[in-house]
Amino acid sequence: MIAFGIQLSIDANCNGVVVFEAKTDELEQHYIRDFGARPVASLYPDGPKTFMIADQAAKDIFSSYLF
Repeated sequence: MIAFGIQLSIDANCNGVVVFEAKTDELEQHYIRDFGARPVASLYPDGPKTFMIADQAAKDIFSSYLF
């Protein structure tokens, strides 16, 4: 699913950058560890944490799953 988001971002000339929210602490760790996600400022302080995948991490995911 993240790889397809990266593809849509590339198609929209956004260089593969994707921003998303993690629903659980376990998913947070998974995104950081396995996909190179980085935390970014959240719109809602008490809501889910927001993450971004960009740069080399996005290229690696794209080439692993879609290329």
